[in-house]
Formats: sequence, C-alpha cells, structure tokens
Amino acid sequence: MAETAEVAVKNKAEVKESTNKVTDYSLGIFGTSDNFIMAMQMAKALSESTIVPQIYQKNPSNCLIAIEQAQRLNISPIMVMQNLFPIQGKPSWASKFLIAMINQSGKFDMELQYEETKDKDGKPYSCVAWTTKNGRKIEGMEVNMQMAKDEGWYGKNGSKWKTMPQLMLRYRAASFFSSLNCPELTLGIHTKEELEDGDFKEYPMEDLQKIVQKDIEQNANAQEFEEVAEGEVVTEPDGQAVKAPFAEG
Repeated sequence: MAETAEVAVKNKAEVKESTNKVTDYSLGIFGTSDNFIMAMQMAKALSESTIVPQIYQKNPSNCLIAIEQAQRLNISPIMVMQNLFPIQGKPSWASKFLIAMINQSGKFDMELQYEETKDKDGKPYSCVAWTTKNGRKIEGMEVNMQMAKDEGWYGKNGSKWKTMPQLMLRYRAASFFSSLNCPELTLGIHTKEELEDGDFKEYPMEDLQKIVQKDIEQNANAQEFEEVAEGEVVTEPDGQAVKAPFAEG
C-alpha cells in the first residue's frame, strides 16, 4: 500500500514538472532542441491557415523563418508574414512596416517626419525623413526625382515613381533614414521597393572571379622593374633620392 502511494506521488510530481515546463525563447528558436520543436509545431499550424499570405501556406519552412524574425523583433509572427515578401528570392520588408517599426521603436522623441519640396511645376521633387532624439534633429539622406532617374528607378516597367512620386519619395527617404540611424530595426533586410528597383545587384561568384582576374591582367606588372646596382642612387616615387641596399652575403 505504501509502495503504491509512493508511485502515485512520484507520478503526480512528474506531471506537475511537465506542466510547469516553459520553453525559453530568450535563447532563440534555434537555441535548444525543445525551442526548435515548439517553433516547428507553430510553423506547421500557421502553414495550414488560409489567412496567411500564399507564400506561407503549406510551407512550414517559410513560416519558421517568419517566427524567427518575429522572435528577434519581439512582435507577432502574423505581422511579419503580412509584411515580409520575397523579391527575386530575397526577403524584403514592406516600407510601411519599416516606418511603423521606426515610429514604435521608442528610439526617437516623435514619429518620422518628412521635409518635402516641389519642382517648378508644383510636382513632388525631393524628400528628407527626419525626427528628433533627446531634442537633437536626426536626418536621413535626401531623395529626389533626379536621383530616381539617374539610378534607373523611374524608368523601370511598372514603376510607381511615375504615378505616385510622393509616396515613393517618402518610402525611400524612410529607408535611407533607417539605414543611417537605426539599421538594427531591419535586421539587415532591405525594403520591397529597394529590391524591386534593383538597388542591390549581386554579382555571381564566377563574375567576381572574372573581374578580379581582369584587374590583375590590366594592372599587374604595369610598371617595368629596372635592375639597380648595389649602392646606386635611385629616385623613389615621392622624389626622394636613396641608395639601393647592399645584398646580404
């Protein structure tokens, strides 16, 4: 009888310990095997939803990435899913989400402001995003329509620069502000508009190797080497006259 009671107490303690066990997400979803298992269960559940964007439906792997991003930003995974888009195989934030992250970050005294100008015809021309921190004005880089044309953003097929220039100026100004003043909020991910405009073209490794080889062929040994006798006075590139060193025996 006493043995039976002891087993019952032991089982009750094990159940209580299991019930009280909490996954420690401070280590990240990849921090422990328990964290990863729990995150995968969440990812599978989210992937079965028809409300999440299509790129996450029936795709637990994409959902897992969204959960990891949400955990790092301390926000809802659903919010990440609604604002994280793949462009040419790369993740990108919606610009409006980036602006919201800046405004609610608590890093600045007030929400993001925009200093705008118009051209001689009264059309939007330039924009600078700014705010204040401890009473000091914090600015991003100016974006203008001439830049949009020079960089090739304006002329792309389906470009919104032609139809909604003020909105695009604000989006780009906010992106530049974030890159300069609070890059940690983006986790190194560019905005949807930046990738669509082709700002961050990456060369394949084989192209980089060709570029390096071409540079070597063009510049290596471009200056002829002249033999100099020991002790002979020679002129350095800076114009200073020196004696050639004696060879060691």
